[in-house]
Amino acid sequence: MNTGFLRVLLDPGRFFEERIKNEPGLKIPALIVLVYGLIGAVSAALAVNVVIALLPAEAQAFGAIGVAFAVAGAIVVGFLTWVFYAAVFYILSMLFGGEGTFTRTLEVTGYGLLPQVFGGIIGAVFSYQVISNLTIPPITNPEQIAEVSESLAILVATDPLTQIAGLVGIIFILWSANIWIFGMKYARNLSTRDAALTVGIPVALYIAYILITLIGWL
Repeated sequence: MNTGFLRVLLDPGRFFEERIKNEPGLKIPALIVLVYGLIGAVSAALAVNVVIALLPAEAQAFGAIGVAFAVAGAIVVGFLTWVFYAAVFYILSMLFGGEGTFTRTLEVTGYGLLPQVFGGIIGAVFSYQVISNLTIPPITNPEQIAEVSESLAILVATDPLTQIAGLVGIIFILWSANIWIFGMKYARNLSTRDAALTVGIPVALYIAYILITLIGWL
């Protein structure tokens, strides 16, 4: 692995302290986000294939189109997630007198998504295991599609592997948060405390949402 990536993961403070001396660059962060989106596309394609299996034979011929839309959508969502996180951090940092460009915030936010690549790989593996173990009942009429889809969705959500994947995902979110804290400290000229609050508030809310969702399916 590139030594720069290792420093982002293991020593983000030193990495951003040196990176801030140079002009903002979005090429590498964008590459990280692209990989993050592609991994999400794998999980999306797996889910779409389950839906395709429920359709009548004549409709399944259009399955490739559905998979293509799912893959493209996952990649777009990956980039939108990047911009959304950066915007939230940028706005919250304004409350603490943050100084620095949005481009710099976008840069450090992209680097902070690196742990999500590993989390996404684990999530995709778990998704494959869960989906491959599903037994799809035969569909005799179109009215059954919605009912069977709902049943399968419940089975996936309540599967122990899905629960474990959610908890493992939280670990990688916290890892990203650690990187974002140091990134925002240097990108927006914040104290460590203010950077921690800037990142910690939205991340805590997101983790709470994940936990509530997981508990709701137990």
